[in-house]
Amino acid sequence: MRNIHKGWIILILLFFTMLGSLGFGRFSMGAILPFMREGLALDYRQMGFIASSAFIGYLISVSIIGYFVIRFNAKTVINYSLLIICVGMVVCANATSFWLAYGGCLLLGLGSGGSSIPAMGLAGRWFSNEKKGMAIGFAMGGLGLGIVISGLVVPLIINVTIEGWRVSWYILTVITMSFIMLNWLFLKNSPEEAGLEPIGNQNVETRQSVEREHAIKSDKWAVYRNKQVWMIGFIYLSWGFSYLIFSTFLVDYLMNDVGYSEWLEGLFFFIAGLVSIVSGFIRGGISDKFGRMFALSLVLTIQFLMLMALSVSTSAAFIFVEVILYGFTLWAVPTIMNASVSEFVPLMFVPVAMGFVTIFFSVGQIISPIVMGVLIESTNSYFGAFLLSAFISLFGAIGCMRLHSIQRTKQLAKMRNEGLEV
Repeated sequence: MRNIHKGWIILILLFFTMLGSLGFGRFSMGAILPFMREGLALDYRQMGFIASSAFIGYLISVSIIGYFVIRFNAKTVINYSLLIICVGMVVCANATSFWLAYGGCLLLGLGSGGSSIPAMGLAGRWFSNEKKGMAIGFAMGGLGLGIVISGLVVPLIINVTIEGWRVSWYILTVITMSFIMLNWLFLKNSPEEAGLEPIGNQNVETRQSVEREHAIKSDKWAVYRNKQVWMIGFIYLSWGFSYLIFSTFLVDYLMNDVGYSEWLEGLFFFIAGLVSIVSGFIRGGISDKFGRMFALSLVLTIQFLMLMALSVSTSAAFIFVEVILYGFTLWAVPTIMNASVSEFVPLMFVPVAMGFVTIFFSVGQIISPIVMGVLIESTNSYFGAFLLSAFISLFGAIGCMRLHSIQRTKQLAKMRNEGLEV
């Protein structure tokens, strides 16, 4: 019987890492924050600032985490970052004021950025370029499972006790601690550490990657001078702004604007998470075959259409379809983004490049909940917030097509030059 490549085991561990990192440390907030707001008697502006504190922590973390990975190693950085998430969850569970909730969510952001960036980098390192999108997409499925668990567990606990949101944080803490123990026992920093080759065809691309790395590895600033990396960053910023209305405010929108019960909004949140589990895997695989930016432009266009539809829909049947379609694209964006940067920088600087483009994403995340909170509070409606998010997503789609066009032009020019040389 043929042995299973250890890379697949590593990928499962990274799936659980992403579940604890962003699935619990970030996206469980969408299910828990509405009940925290009620329990702590906060208004929408304060809730927006609390949500933004997680993104501020995330921004700080991703700005420097690549250098920590180079200085230490991915496994160590991932596990200590997950530990920070656990501390943040305990602080949130014991919050009695705005500032304690703010501080707890800030820690969640610090830990989420510190664990997710090296985890996605490891997924790419264990697989070849032709399988990189699929691998990162599989790991990103942990985010969707986090939404599923939150959408199921939180409403059930809330029905049992009014302090259910505190209990929810404790449950997520215990589960995340178990992931840390698994990582300490089984996670490896690279295929070479286990005496293996990455999964996939590596004959040509590994040699090219090594040559490229030797050529410029002494110049770490090359990452920041790369125009394609900057363009990817600005596209990522547009998504960081636009997707927050869905991932963070969907539950509150369904409860307060549409008038759904806690059980029904929990069901929709659960459905969104369930279908999103495969979104990164499927779209990442598509990007492996048809090109990163082309696939990403389709994803952002679908999200634009679904956000527009959600802004005017009141029928449960229509919202059900819209949530499913949006969920099927949800984690495609970070999957394709992180697969893209690995094609433009040397292997050793991939965590740095991932952290750099994620800074743009984080800026969008920081601005979005504050703007959304003010819009919702001033208009007493989610309509304007959905509309703004939709058009920001459309701008991102246009940017993707522009970058795809530039890449195609360069590829055609290269093919013509090679033909002339022959």
